[in-house]
This record gives sequence, C-alpha cells and structure tokens, in this order.
Amino acid sequence: MTGRELIAYMRESILDDNEAPYLWSDVEILRFLNYAEVQACRRSHLIIDATTPTDYGTAATASTAGTRALCYLVTTQDRAVYNLSPKILAIRRCQLSSMTYPLKGPMSYEDLDELSTGWIGTSGTIGTSGTGGDPWCFLNEPNDTITFVQAPGTAGTARLVVSRLPLMPFTLQTQPEIPERYHEQICDWAAHLAFKKPDTETVNLNLSKYYEDRFTSNFGPLPDARSEKMHKTIAMQGRMRMREFGS
Repeated sequence: MTGRELIAYMRESILDDNEAPYLWSDVEILRFLNYAEVQACRRSHLIIDATTPTDYGTAATASTAGTRALCYLVTTQDRAVYNLSPKILAIRRCQLSSMTYPLKGPMSYEDLDELSTGWIGTSGTIGTSGTGGDPWCFLNEPNDTITFVQAPGTAGTARLVVSRLPLMPFTLQTQPEIPERYHEQICDWAAHLAFKKPDTETVNLNLSKYYEDRFTSNFGPLPDARSEKMHKTIAMQGRMRMREFGS
C-alpha cells in the first residue's frame, strides 16, 4: 500500500475523518505512519538485508555526512574496527571474501573474556594466540561499528547480512519498506499518535492506549538499550561452541 492508500485507510477505518476540513492533515498522518514503520522495525527486525552496499547517505547528519557501510565493507590489513551505518539494528552474518565460511558472531565482550583476557590490542589483534591473520569472530560493539578478532591480515571485503531500519521515509506515492502484510498493522501506531494530538476534537487517550496495545501485540514491546544490546548477541548463544584461541 502506498502512503496515500494508507492515509485513506486510516481516515475511513480508524479515524473517522473523511470530510474536509480534516482533523488530521495528510502530512501529519504520513509522519505518524513513518514513525510507525521505524517502531515496527526496532521491535521486530522486519527488514533483513544482504545486498544493499551502503546507506547512500540517508543516515547522514551535519556532523556525519556521507555514506556508511550496510552489507558491503572494504577491509584493510591490520585494521580491526570499522564504522557501519546507524541504520543497522543487528548484524546477523559476516563473511570475508578470503574465507569459505562465515565468522562467529556477533560475540559479546563477556564471551571473549571467557576465552582470553588478551584478545584485544591496539590494532584489535590477539597477538601470538591468533590464527595467523584470519579473523574468526566479530563484535557489533560499540554501536555502529564492527570489530574483527583478530584484525584481517590482508585487505579485502566483507559481506554482511543485517537487520536494519528503513533507508528513507515513504511518501504519498511510495510504499513502506517493510513487507506489505504488515502495512495495515503499522496504522495502529499511527492511530496511537493521532489520538494524542492535543486538541479537543482529536485527543482521546483511551483510544490512543487501545491502538498502542494493538501495535505492541503485533510487534512486541519497544526494547530498551539493554535489550537491544542483548539482541545483537543472543541469537548466537545456542550455536556457539566456546574454544580456546588456536584450538
């Protein structure tokens, strides 16, 4: 559904706002719908991407202008830490072009500390206990970075599979990036915001809470900072086998 179609659905089926002058403008409702798409992605990781090389500058601000890597990363010899796009919510897989299998990860600091207290160094390498210049795992910490352990011994590329936020807000003519089966469901969050509009003809806190609860039922609760950090590593816990470096 396009933005225009979603607005029409909301006016007819949720807001009862079909006749001009409207209580909510198209601009307002479209903004609420875009907020809703971002919320759905943060809660349920709906956009999985393995092909988009960069964010094309869509996450740029005045202080961080330019593109950032999404699914394609150029690696440098002996460099372990690389900046990624803030559009990335979590890295699900990483494979270097020089290797035939994906790296383990994303790992946590605690996982690596169990294996070796000397895993981190000034270049991100792990010294003599490493595997001769080939990374074997990666971290997605701190935010918006990837850290290889150990640093690549040669220059090359890395392919990432990530869950991410939408690259661009959708418009009246375009569709949300999330799968179409979720388009009507994001209207619940838009309705939650619409019924909080501080005007006697629009504010309805009971309806706002009702649609907030419906949205949470479909997409889950909004994760706090700790939960988002756990999401980066929890998927690996069941399939990781701890080992000593070099074994």
